Amino acid sequence: MGGSTTDNEASTTKAINYSLSSLSNLAKMLPTGVIFVFQMLSNLLSHNGDCGKGNKVVVGICLGILGIVCFVLSFSDTFTDSNGKVHYGIATKSGIVTFGSGKSKSKPSNASEYQITLKDFLVAGLAVLVFAVVSLTDKNVVQCLYPSAQSSIHKWVQALPLAVSVVTGAVFALFPSKRQGISHPVTTK
Repeated sequence: MGGSTTDNEASTTKAINYSLSSLSNLAKMLPTGVIFVFQMLSNLLSHNGDCGKGNKVVVGICLGILGIVCFVLSFSDTFTDSNGKVHYGIATKSGIVTFGSGKSKSKPSNASEYQITLKDFLVAGLAVLVFAVVSLTDKNVVQCLYPSAQSSIHKWVQALPLAVSVVTGAVFALFPSKRQGISHPVTTK
């Protein structure tokens, strides 16, 4: 009987480690920074939901720009060179293109691991979806962009973020990304 307790503890430890790892990957793939910027700008640009035609245009432009930023940031990655220096870049078909100028651009020794994949597009699309749902169901945006529909879509505004979160969370847990992004601590691959 003493062996079963050890087996149970090992199983519990594995389950906890898997859960924490999945949560960590989820945090890396969600557009938290873009949503934070949107939340800061939302009240100002939408005039607290009481906006005119100009505000509607500005809110729409802001949502479009932040959606594009959210998509592009899904392809960002980092690596550490042989000297221990951290490099930031964007994944492409041929590997990672680093930021910087001139001869300071560096390539990782395992460049093929940084090539863009179909999974990257899936993650980027889901990140944009999460951003769109969170931003378009924001109280100020709803009041600004579609005030007459506010009462008829109230239940959707409440249910949609939860539904999208569950689906994207499950997809991100099943298909974790190896991208580290530019806003997360660098780990060795």
